[in-house]
Amino acid sequence: MTGEIMNRRGFLATAGAAVLAPVVFGGRAGAQAIPYDAIGRIKTMGLAQSTSEVMKTASYMMDVLGPRLSGSPGIRKSGEWVVSKMKEWGLTGAGLEPWPTDPTGTNNGFPRGWQNSKFYLHAVAPNAFPITGMSIAWTPGTNGLVRGECVLVTETDEKTLREKYTGKLKNKWVLGQAPIDMRAQWDPVARRYTEEQLDQMETPARGPEFGTPSTTPQRPPGAQGGGAGQPQPFNRNNFFRDEGALGVFATNKGQGVVNILGGTRTDAPDQQIPRINIIAEHYGRIARSVSQGQNVTIEADIRNDWFDKPEMFNVVGEIRGTERPEEVVILGGHFDSFHSATGATDNGGACATMLEAMRLLKSTKAPLKRTVRVCLWNGEEQGLIGSRLYVAQHFGGGRGVPSKGNPRGEVVPVKREHGRCQVYFNLDNGAGAIRGVHAQGNQAIMPIFRQWMEPFRDIGMTHVSSRSTGSTDHASFDAAGLPGFQFVQDPIDYEPKTHHTNMDFYESLQPEDMRRNAVMIAGFAMLASNHNSMLPRKPRPPQPATPPAQQQQPSAVTGAPTTPASP
Repeated sequence: MTGEIMNRRGFLATAGAAVLAPVVFGGRAGAQAIPYDAIGRIKTMGLAQSTSEVMKTASYMMDVLGPRLSGSPGIRKSGEWVVSKMKEWGLTGAGLEPWPTDPTGTNNGFPRGWQNSKFYLHAVAPNAFPITGMSIAWTPGTNGLVRGECVLVTETDEKTLREKYTGKLKNKWVLGQAPIDMRAQWDPVARRYTEEQLDQMETPARGPEFGTPSTTPQRPPGAQGGGAGQPQPFNRNNFFRDEGALGVFATNKGQGVVNILGGTRTDAPDQQIPRINIIAEHYGRIARSVSQGQNVTIEADIRNDWFDKPEMFNVVGEIRGTERPEEVVILGGHFDSFHSATGATDNGGACATMLEAMRLLKSTKAPLKRTVRVCLWNGEEQGLIGSRLYVAQHFGGGRGVPSKGNPRGEVVPVKREHGRCQVYFNLDNGAGAIRGVHAQGNQAIMPIFRQWMEPFRDIGMTHVSSRSTGSTDHASFDAAGLPGFQFVQDPIDYEPKTHHTNMDFYESLQPEDMRRNAVMIAGFAMLASNHNSMLPRKPRPPQPATPPAQQQQPSAVTGAPTTPASP
């Protein structure tokens, strides 16, 4: 069997032989062998509870420093602490790397920062009980301690709302939806991938069969979207605000879990109404009581703080390579989180894992020919902003900062450094164990990854999926034609319990998984750093043609001429 088609069982049969005969990359004469001695040192330090520091790092990040909402003082405080730790470990270039200047004046999508500094919410009549919830980010708090009765408003059309509620909502709390019907949790909340599920990931996905009807809804002839110049839809929250309501309650999920995200970052506080998500059990109790004709009174004291144009940044640090320091292997995950918990599984635990991988490489004196860099991204939850700007600034090939004529960001021409990015590895799928890696459709790299997995098969890394996955920061690299990959992780209870919820605390992290993950990532970083050649890439996605009038103009990112360079 060739290296490209050898299956898992074939590797198991050869695992023992690998101890006697070193595995080489790509089957080429003179290719570098896997350094089992260095991997052994990494395993010895990283897998032992007494010498691993990943959970200590995670605890300080989540328990002591707290949530890391993009643009908040909390994320800066956490970033500064991480920089101090990287310096303590001996990493170089550790710092908060500012995002490039946005010439549109909108601060790359963050005209305002926000944090919650006080949250008190309590039912006081007819029965007193505390209410579990949190403000939606970038919405205002209350004007000190306020108290009011609740009104259930499930209507959505403007005519009915105005006829039924005009003049009747002042100093009232609005329950903006019907209570949800919750089902019992028949299925296990936490789970790991079965061997059959992992095997299925290795099977290339099939497209729809010939003749299968399309399920994509077709737009009726002549229909148009609500873009510029089109009538804007009626905004219920603005109506409630104008009527003098105290705030709007909503809910979701159930079983004591509530998903709490963010509102608009462009509207000023006085243009909005307080919006609060509360757990479904409390919401349902209040809403059903109101439906029974019982007045429910709630008091609140919520303070949300705002900051104009916060300084946005990514957190970076590196270990310089000994032979090809200008070429770089990057490890990363998004540093930002939402604010209703401490962002442990999304994505502080992964950041602690990446930091531990760097510590292991440095502490064990792992051989590194290329530079290994860690980048922890800001603004991922708002659209991969930090990683996208970093790729545009350092490598080109993707969208950069916005311009007045192009608010989505100009495509930055490929730079010389584009060809010096060896690989990017990302971690951001909860707190579960790494079971493999998504090859992102890069067929040529799959046999290399299979060989790299051999030293880590005993701790659970076994599968390479040819399929692509998205929705996290490796997509910024992939979109620019760079080799960017996300690891396959056991889902555990990421959904429905911790992803973007009030339950995303340190307790959801799995210590043994975290230790193993750090070892595997450190090993992959070392193998990529020492690979005998640049790793194979997919063809770069086609980029929009640059109009002649825009060629050789100063880059909005660097100020240098934007002459394209071949990778």
